[in-house]
Amino acid sequence: MGISQLAELNQAGEPMSAEHFPKEIFAQYPDKKEKKQADLILAAGGVVVSAACADVLRQFDLGHSSLYPIRLFQHDRKTPVEGEYFCLNIGERKDTFLPEHAPRVKVLGNGRLKMPPSLNDDDVAVSPAALEGPDLWVSPPLIRIFFLSDRLTQALRAAKMGRVFGFRTCRIVEAD
Repeated sequence: MGISQLAELNQAGEPMSAEHFPKEIFAQYPDKKEKKQADLILAAGGVVVSAACADVLRQFDLGHSSLYPIRLFQHDRKTPVEGEYFCLNIGERKDTFLPEHAPRVKVLGNGRLKMPPSLNDDDVAVSPAALEGPDLWVSPPLIRIFFLSDRLTQALRAAKMGRVFGFRTCRIVEAD
């Protein structure tokens, strides 16, 4: 499976097995030594989290989402990057995003929806169903955003991971 297909399936909330994810990835630049990575990075077509982040995630209801070990190496393909990492398969989807209450949403030619990269609190609106079920999910056709429950958000903040996640509050909007 290619990286773009992996990214698409992950954005669609498709549960995938470990075979779909790379076992290792390599730094791109030969003249740059990679240091220990942040608790959340985008790499290999998906979301990669640190062991510390994975430990927090595992304390919550992830539904069909999974964490698969991945090894990070320097460009030489031999020297490991410091730390332990996991690919995060977001295998849950909830139909909760309310584009009609999100004035900054962009409709792409393929019907998918995208929010601008610089989101503010309450730019994203969701239905009350977001408060039920698993603590981590996506809401297709919205791409490049995943959602976390408030309790998972608070636990990640308590673990000092709020900055790398760039949390934004969502508005809960009752159906019209």
